[in-house]
Amino acid sequence: MSAKISEEEQFHFRLIPAEQIRGGIVCFLFIMLIPVLVTLAAPMMSVYFYAAAAVWAAMLLWGIGLSVNPYRSEVGFVLYLGIYGLALAVACQLAILKMMYDMAGIESIGYGLSSVAVMLLLLAAFYVLHVRALRQGTYQSMERKGGIGKAGKTALLLAGIGYTGYYVVVAVTGDLGGFVMGMAAFSILLILGLYLAVVFIPRYRFIQNNMEKLKAHYPVLGLPKEQRNAAFLNKMNQGRTPAAPHRQSKKRRGSS
Repeated sequence: MSAKISEEEQFHFRLIPAEQIRGGIVCFLFIMLIPVLVTLAAPMMSVYFYAAAAVWAAMLLWGIGLSVNPYRSEVGFVLYLGIYGLALAVACQLAILKMMYDMAGIESIGYGLSSVAVMLLLLAAFYVLHVRALRQGTYQSMERKGGIGKAGKTALLLAGIGYTGYYVVVAVTGDLGGFVMGMAAFSILLILGLYLAVVFIPRYRFIQNNMEKLKAHYPVLGLPKEQRNAAFLNKMNQGRTPAAPHRQSKKRRGSS
């Protein structure tokens, strides 16, 4: 039987099922490939492309390593999601800088510095709010009320509106023209990446500090698929109570 755990531990001990790890890695890498391809625009072999391609290649190699045996990579995939969030944010930021300087022709370094500064400030704000919510039990309380999904969507929406507003101002003052829509779109992906980093990196650290409790709660952690199925069947067989045979009485002929 699984050990009894607190609400905070239950929140952190949520792992992505091993069956979904390979598909998730493919999907995440495809999403990250979009800003990388933007950095390939003319001039093609720029520092933006080399940096974005290096980040993507690193996540690809790491993802391949996790995909070899996903049933032993459930905890590692938590860290992968957190680092992927940072990598996605960096790739989107590089695509935004590429659009600013190589495609729109901006020369002032101030716009690039302000864009990076906004990203770092948003990361810090997300982290502070996340830690405060964990300490105050906000997530657990909202989860009991069924509002945690709405809160997350609201936070991402407000951050997206604010980031988009920033690029509208940049477009007006920096004469970016039609590039502002592409920059705003990448800002949404950037925000999503920061959110993943803030949620999953602390979760991985919590799991590392409470690995014994996780193993007690999730005994099949790290076991291959065949052993997991066998453990599940054994548990079902041990907890199954044989039902008493039910005999149907036959009515005699002529009886009313």
